Amino acid sequence: MNNEKVINHFILFCLNTGLLIKYDEQNKTFHYEKLPICPALNDLKSYSFVYLCDFIFLFGGRNVNTSQKTKSVYKYSMKEKTWSEFKFTLPMEISLSFAILSNDDTNVHIIGGWNARNEIQKMHVTVNVEQLFEKSELLKMARCMIEKERMIENEKNNKYEIELPKKWKEMETQIQIFENKLKELDEEKRMELNKMNWDDIWSIDGEFQKTKKNDLIRMNEIPSTIRTLVLYQLSIK
Repeated sequence: MNNEKVINHFILFCLNTGLLIKYDEQNKTFHYEKLPICPALNDLKSYSFVYLCDFIFLFGGRNVNTSQKTKSVYKYSMKEKTWSEFKFTLPMEISLSFAILSNDDTNVHIIGGWNARNEIQKMHVTVNVEQLFEKSELLKMARCMIEKERMIENEKNNKYEIELPKKWKEMETQIQIFENKLKELDEEKRMELNKMNWDDIWSIDGEFQKTKKNDLIRMNEIPSTIRTLVLYQLSIK
């Protein structure tokens, strides 16, 4: 008889309620834990959602008091238990839609629902998964993936030390390059701003705006290897 303890987790978000439900299959007992709810969601329901890499993403929804629909996108971190709202939005207000991940977990497809005119939404919206994560989050996930794989291999080999596969070493090198790049951008920005006066920094055409624009361009130049790392992580689950 298998005595392994199995606990199932369920998460509920509805209006101003957030709840983590744990069910112990062995003892047949339930345990409940309150979760924080984003203030912007207090009067919102009928949103669609997907779960990916310990994050829950909410798309659209309807205000129960005003019946107004939204095109906002929210993210909940299950590890940090924190909420954040994305700067980007869906192309239209929508509620009661259905969200599903593509087979390779690279895109979220948002299908159906009702638009702001209370008409059946016929437009199929696709959101690239890379838009849903900060670059620092992608780096952290990729590094955790490598460490997890290393631990699994060690266990399979009776915990004897093994040589890290070449592809993992290459991934670790890429991660280190990206982390150094992020640090360089942050350090350069601080040094440049410390040498300037108030007007040079904060005017409309000042250095702050220039630096912000340049950083965005340079960040976008980071190669797609991060995406490859995340896809590799998803493929080994």
